[in-house]
Amino acid sequence: MNLKNFNPRKYQEEIVETAKKRNTLVVLPTGLGKTKVAILLTKERLNQFQATKAAILTPTKPLASQIQKEFQECLDLAPEKIVLLTGAVSPEKRRGIYEESQIIVATPQTVQEDIEKNRINLEQFSLLVIDEAHRSREKFANTVVAKAYEERGKNKRILALTDSP
Repeated sequence: MNLKNFNPRKYQEEIVETAKKRNTLVVLPTGLGKTKVAILLTKERLNQFQATKAAILTPTKPLASQIQKEFQECLDLAPEKIVLLTGAVSPEKRRGIYEESQIIVATPQTVQEDIEKNRINLEQFSLLVIDEAHRSREKFANTVVAKAYEERGKNKRILALTDSP
């Protein structure tokens, strides 16, 4: 998988170099390309761990839709492999979507419910991106999903994004 339609900035590449080695919290002001950092790291992880998937969690449906579109515009992957999952998609359909897709952009509550109902296999994921990470609290869905991923994931990497630590 390769990039298309954008050239990374040097600081984005440097952040990705760190994130390739360890779980990373990225704190950048709005408009400086946090999603592009996620795209770069997704490309790296999916190229490194063939046949794995990436999950991008973001708190609202409009933001999830925007992120899905940005991933589709910037990665040379078939658009149907980059899917949007929210509670509006039936649980039965979500199970199949997890199997068929490579990049899932979803609301945290949807993924949490699917973990609790065993509709998702976290071992298949080599990257978990948590957008708006400052919203994560002890019992918040982001935190529950990240904990389950840490326990069950195989080739684990977490990238957390925020504009306010």
